[in-house]
Amino acid sequence: MSEGPVLIHIWSVDPAQEAACIERLDELFANQIATDPGFVSARILDSQDHASVAAVIEMRSVEDRRRIEQLPEVRETLDHLHGAANLILRLYHQVKAFEA
Repeated sequence: MSEGPVLIHIWSVDPAQEAACIERLDELFANQIATDPGFVSARILDSQDHASVAAVIEMRSVEDRRRIEQLPEVRETLDHLHGAANLILRLYHQVKAFEA
């Protein structure tokens, strides 16, 4: 299976740090990722128990995704989000989509 343009990253967070983690991701997405010409969409998700945060980033191409991942601020945030521990970092290739 080849790489795709979607990155899904999941962190385990201290519930007391969840808001700070979401704020940091929000800043990163607004200032660094959403302004990139290869940007398609990004989502920040939290769990009901506030112990996990996920980021879903979709770029136009695999090359765009690889490039954005290598930016120092992006790499630092994905690898070392304050108050969080990395759970899963996987690249996904879309096999089906459903829309309203």
